[in-house]
Amino acid sequence: MHRILSGKTTWRIHERVRSGLLIDAQDYYRAFYEAASRAKRSILILGWQFDSDVQLLRGTDVPPGADPRSFELLPLLDRLCRERPELRVKMLAWDHSVFFALEREILQKIVFDIATVDRFQFKTDGTVPLGGSHHQKVAIIDGQVAFMGSADICQDRWDTSAHVARDPLRVSRHDQAYKPYHEVQAVFTGEPVRSLVDLFATRWEYATGEALDTSRLVAGDDDIFSALPVTLPMPVADVALSRTVPGAPDREHVHEIRDLYVRAIHNAERLIYIETQYLTSCCVRDELVSRMRDADKPKLDVVLVLPHKPEKFKEELTIGAPQAGVLDEVVAAAKEGGHALGIYNVATPDDAIPDAAPLFVYIHAKLMIVDDRLFTMGSANLANRSMTVDSEINATWVAQPSDAALHAAIRRIRVRLLLEHLGEGADVRAVVCPEGLVARLDAMIEAGKGRLRHHDLRHEVPNLIAKAVQELACDYVDPTDGSEPLPPPSSSSLDPRAA
Repeated sequence: MHRILSGKTTWRIHERVRSGLLIDAQDYYRAFYEAASRAKRSILILGWQFDSDVQLLRGTDVPPGADPRSFELLPLLDRLCRERPELRVKMLAWDHSVFFALEREILQKIVFDIATVDRFQFKTDGTVPLGGSHHQKVAIIDGQVAFMGSADICQDRWDTSAHVARDPLRVSRHDQAYKPYHEVQAVFTGEPVRSLVDLFATRWEYATGEALDTSRLVAGDDDIFSALPVTLPMPVADVALSRTVPGAPDREHVHEIRDLYVRAIHNAERLIYIETQYLTSCCVRDELVSRMRDADKPKLDVVLVLPHKPEKFKEELTIGAPQAGVLDEVVAAAKEGGHALGIYNVATPDDAIPDAAPLFVYIHAKLMIVDDRLFTMGSANLANRSMTVDSEINATWVAQPSDAALHAAIRRIRVRLLLEHLGEGADVRAVVCPEGLVARLDAMIEAGKGRLRHHDLRHEVPNLIAKAVQELACDYVDPTDGSEPLPPPSSSSLDPRAA
């Protein structure tokens, strides 16, 4: 595994980092609120989507007697700016395409600009190729603490790890209920935060033309990190950051995340565990198939946790058929090579209506664990667009043979995630050991235990017209990441140990 982190797969590698995981948006929003409330100098936020009125604290997290509206995103940040004359808030959102207009807050930029002081700046970033998006989800407090991962700070994301069918707190504006949502976010302190400040400053200047003096955005050495409620603490360890940066006339194309996934899958010995919103990447598909057909390597247990179906009709049109094709090829390679492959969804039974069809948890996390030795997570789905035309950022931990603490921590992440997906009463012993994991999960499904369900692999072959429409849509929405050689990646800072 030590050969995976290199100049081809990483942007920067930081040593002896303090970090932790926040699983599901209740934990992330609560930690973000705590960190933002301690800000003195700056709050910097990158996002694919924001909503001014998303409520960060809910239920018992709201202090007794407090007005819940004061814990909405915009009122919170505006109040902090007004109370603290030295504080600057800068938010950079993707200048979304027309296809997402009906899903976004109406006149959002006007809402943010009118309601805030001059030291609060809300800008949009349209500097991606046609069909691409800015997909990085990063929040930085005082240059001291940074969050990154799968979770947007917007409506329809907040949920607890219980993912119950009927949660009165899981509502968006106008008390509209939405489905269970699963997220994974990381929090860092130390040098990775400085790198993410650089990432923000680069994006900000490219989008707005304004060069930021990053020294003015960093406060003292207040230990904000220790005050945060973290779902799973990580041991002090090296952390690598990897990116996708779409190319432009004056910006080199960077595809470190794509190369990281390919190399990690190639080196897998026992287990590949993946959670992803989409699985359409041709490069990931090809490497999974190649690894499974390599008769000289050990047999694998491969666990894929996916949404039950795409969230929107447009995603069904553009992602549904290509993903079905990818899964067909991976299933065939697993059977041919004798590997154990489990493709699962997470169901949430409605206890109030026992005979009703279950809801399904929408898997929005983007992560992979290999052999309980490598853990990568961030904003990148296993989709072609995440490897090519979207901006993305991932963090990776790799446990060396001598690093028992990190190895145990990565295994603990996998076990924690599987126990959440299986639900209350799941047997820890059934999910700890990598060998035979798929067989044990399948046995639980057959016995009616837990919330995992087999992903439905049945699909109709599209007719010629439907196929033509899908191919045209995919050329725009999810362009193939492996059809042509991509230019060599760039890295502005490389770890010489990993060359």
